[in-house]
Amino acid sequence: MGKPLFCPVIDMLEIPKQASEFEGLIHQWSDGFRKIQLLRAAIELNLFEALKNPKTADEVAAEFNGNHKLVKLMLECLVNTGLLVKREDKYALSEISRTFLCADSQYSQINFLKKHFSDLEMWQNLEKIVKEGPVRVDRAKFFSESVIHSMAQHSLLGELQKTVEVISKYEDFTRARRLIDLGGGHGLYSVAFTKLNTKLKAVVFDLPEVVKRGKEYVERYGAERVEFVAGDFFKDDIGSEYDIVFSSYNPSGKNIGMIDKIKKALKTGGIYVNKQYFWNDSKEIDLCDLEWNLWCFGEIEKNEKKYTFKKDLSLEEYIEELVKRDFEILDVVNFGEAKMIVARKKK
Repeated sequence: MGKPLFCPVIDMLEIPKQASEFEGLIHQWSDGFRKIQLLRAAIELNLFEALKNPKTADEVAAEFNGNHKLVKLMLECLVNTGLLVKREDKYALSEISRTFLCADSQYSQINFLKKHFSDLEMWQNLEKIVKEGPVRVDRAKFFSESVIHSMAQHSLLGELQKTVEVISKYEDFTRARRLIDLGGGHGLYSVAFTKLNTKLKAVVFDLPEVVKRGKEYVERYGAERVEFVAGDFFKDDIGSEYDIVFSSYNPSGKNIGMIDKIKKALKTGGIYVNKQYFWNDSKEIDLCDLEWNLWCFGEIEKNEKKYTFKKDLSLEEYIEELVKRDFEILDVVNFGEAKMIVARKKK
């Protein structure tokens, strides 16, 4: 056995520098973890559905044969977060949970949150992924079974409304009769566009497996002038004589090879609307950049920065290529970290 490590008494009596800062960080991070796990468990246990009508802790526990003490503590924690309210001995939904955490709400975020929880689960295997490389996912299955539902719900929190508001102000939109939504998935943008322009017909172009799911959303909203075309926009023809080409958060709008195809699809004078997270040369890496690189499709190599792929153009490079191909840049709109380019095909 080696000799015991000797620590001078004076070291033990001194408070380490930044001790409180370190403790604060660990508390803050741990509290965030606990809260997200509380929310995840509440959704999995269908607590928000169960509490559409106020109930006592015992009544809630009886619904899924839960531990009465732990159920009560869990409900009290949900009250503290603002997701539940308590009146006497009964628990009920708060306005925020009724709006976003009930499956029958038009603004339900249940699918978005389940996708979010799935992304967070990868962090529990971070050491394994760092050693063995990104988790490989099936592209078609990934989009048709998970992403489409998550993006559909999340778009209704303001992204869709703001996008449609910006585009609808252009006279070109009012005059438009044919629009294609590249990688449009759930089709909600096309539904909104056709509601604002009653003479507009929209085509949602996406992978075959995604199209099947997208039709369900369009039927739910009763849209009659939205159709779906299945294909891969990198490989297949996307059509022609469109007044508007719309691309939102997919590789079609950052790939130089797609620009000529998009131009060909537009009429002269047609509008190209492209909303994307563009690559930038910032050296700062954040947690989202790391999470983005924890998984891959396999056939498309990712860039270090979140939501970008190898060979993606930066915003400045993309605009330069559009101008070279006779597009007039009408506007560049900020969407948080994303940008939306509005351009017109001159000839």
